[in-house]
Amino acid sequence: MQEASIAIIAPLQPDDFFDLLWQGVWEATFDLAAFGVQVRNLTTQRYDVAGQQEILTQLLDEDGDGIAILPAHSKALDPLIDQHESAETPVVTFHGDAPESRRSAFVGPDPFQAGVLAGEVLAKLMRGKGTVLSFPGSFEKHHLFQRDQGFRAELAAHAESRVVTASIPDLDPFEQFPAAALEELRAADGLYVGSEDLVKAAAALEQTGLSVPCVGFGNTEPVQAFLARQTVSAVIDEHRYLQGYFAVQKVYEAILKRRQGAQLSGIRIPSDVAFAANAADRGDSLHFAFEVLVRQRTEALCSYKQRLEQANAELLNLATTDPLTGLLNRRKFEEVMQNEVARALRYGPLSLLMIDLNFFKLVNDRHGHQAGDEVLKRVASVLKASCRDTDTCARLGGDEFAVILPHADGAAAELVRERIRKGIANARVVIDGQELAFSLSIGMASLLQNAGNAADLMAAADADMYRAKQSSRPELALLGA
Repeated sequence: MQEASIAIIAPLQPDDFFDLLWQGVWEATFDLAAFGVQVRNLTTQRYDVAGQQEILTQLLDEDGDGIAILPAHSKALDPLIDQHESAETPVVTFHGDAPESRRSAFVGPDPFQAGVLAGEVLAKLMRGKGTVLSFPGSFEKHHLFQRDQGFRAELAAHAESRVVTASIPDLDPFEQFPAAALEELRAADGLYVGSEDLVKAAAALEQTGLSVPCVGFGNTEPVQAFLARQTVSAVIDEHRYLQGYFAVQKVYEAILKRRQGAQLSGIRIPSDVAFAANAADRGDSLHFAFEVLVRQRTEALCSYKQRLEQANAELLNLATTDPLTGLLNRRKFEEVMQNEVARALRYGPLSLLMIDLNFFKLVNDRHGHQAGDEVLKRVASVLKASCRDTDTCARLGGDEFAVILPHADGAAAELVRERIRKGIANARVVIDGQELAFSLSIGMASLLQNAGNAADLMAAADADMYRAKQSSRPELALLGA
């Protein structure tokens, strides 16, 4: 496991929209605490570009390992995101995106396809004809622009429909719409709300007494009240909880992969539809169309629990495994070592082998690092082949390895040491047609016989390994010459 510090930057208000997103962040924070991950929540006002710029600037001077941000603008944050990426601090965007920046990954729905889904639902409700009054929101937010593009692409397939663009007045949630805006509503046959202002639009519909198909985004509690009253016909749900959860998870994955020189991929979270209670009463054909639509979308969704389990399993593997050899890394080795020593003090013997490659630097210098990597992988395969399933093989770093041997006294450990020596003696790595031979120095120690705790056991095995290396130095010098 590797410790990491992550900063999460996102709005806190309105809480009826962002509450589930932050619940996902907090749940991921709890789950990743076991990996030594610390998460800081840095909240801003909604669409507060200046506030996010200030936070990103301050983070440049701090020692954080990764950032997840719900960007307030599709481009204004690009220079600061690029600076963090240049400083080897991965940045993951979620819900909204900054696609032209160097951000490591995006976590969230496919906004274009979500817009297509909204258009598909609204077109079915309107029987494919009539005037749609569209409130797409500010295109400075990338996901709102992409939603609008998807929505329009779907409506363009219906020749008898047209889209009229409007904007939501800058009002408090339940403040009355001005007269001019109400007239626009009265002229519409359907309503599309691409922004997070669905509550305002629904309140305006009730203010006018209109009953027209209305589709928007954000399945919040206030919206659910309008769904129950059938003012809102359907809501596209983009699973804000999953977005918050996977934003944190993906930042940690980005940190681990960057340390290993690997690339990170984002994650697209499918959208689905929440319908009003009266959706089934609009006619048999429409009801059937809704059933087909829901079935198609549901089949495209992954199981929530399965995705979380898969994500955490991948993180566990990244955090505990050496990516080159597939052996446990030092952090996990030390954890296993402590557990095995505690068990051996009560139930039986325990031995440890500390292993070091001889003249490994010469392999890298003469044949290149690719050859060195192949030698390390070959050593790892010999260790695994020479040990029992109950033994623990680890790469501690560089050319250092270790093997924990539960229920093995000194005599049993000596047999394993000899088996490894023979395996290495027969091992070869071929690079550019040249066969490379290599050797190991292996130290051994047993609990109680050589040490009484984990630290002393490691020190005793390490000292024995050093003695083995010194005693065979003339022979090794010839090998390395």
